[in-house]
Amino acid sequence: MKQHSSGFIIGIVVSIILGFSIVAGIALGLRASGGLGYEPDVYRAVKTGPNSATLHIGTFPDSAFCHPNADAQKIEWVTYCPSTTFEVPANSTITVIIDNYDSATSLINDYFSKVHGTIGGTMTVNGKTMSQISPDAPGHTFTIQSVPNAPHPIFVSVPIMGVADNAPAVTQQIFGVTTSDYPKPNVISFQFRTGPPGTYIWHCYDPCGNDREPPYGFSGPMSTTGYMAGTMTVANY
Repeated sequence: MKQHSSGFIIGIVVSIILGFSIVAGIALGLRASGGLGYEPDVYRAVKTGPNSATLHIGTFPDSAFCHPNADAQKIEWVTYCPSTTFEVPANSTITVIIDNYDSATSLINDYFSKVHGTIGGTMTVNGKTMSQISPDAPGHTFTIQSVPNAPHPIFVSVPIMGVADNAPAVTQQIFGVTTSDYPKPNVISFQFRTGPPGTYIWHCYDPCGNDREPPYGFSGPMSTTGYMAGTMTVANY
């Protein structure tokens, strides 16, 4: 087993503290009028049984597919799609499928290169079961966290394997639309369980925003609902 230095451990602690600070900020922003970006349509997981559902989403290197009317700055932003406002059924097993069309960016802290909070502590990447990836391999993360003082806390964090920088674009159907603008995606899937109804924050912790000014990779799309941040509502349906 690896022996980690005190500096490494401190780095993890600082990263987690930073993460929860970002989550608190997002929660406050979402409670304010208009949120941090705009209010996307609710994207509901499809029920596959009385206590199971599937949520199928994608991550993109730009916003042209999901936000074609965005301004010249935001059209270049990375984004989740087709929405960042999710609804999943209560007291159920949720299967999340993420098609990632974006390349990798090195994590600030390799804590987020590991799978946390999923059933079995694993995910699959193109059908291969994994519990972590290299810290320089994620294109994004999908990290669900409870809002402050949540009565039923949840923490799920999964690294999203990036595609190769030189991966060629291919003609394919994405959410029913034929396009030739993106490479073949890496397909990541995992499962987690929900409890009673509640609202949670989800966010990406792979730095993809402006890295030239504080908070260094976590500005722009990273802190904007509709792009790399949003909510997951657990509801009875």
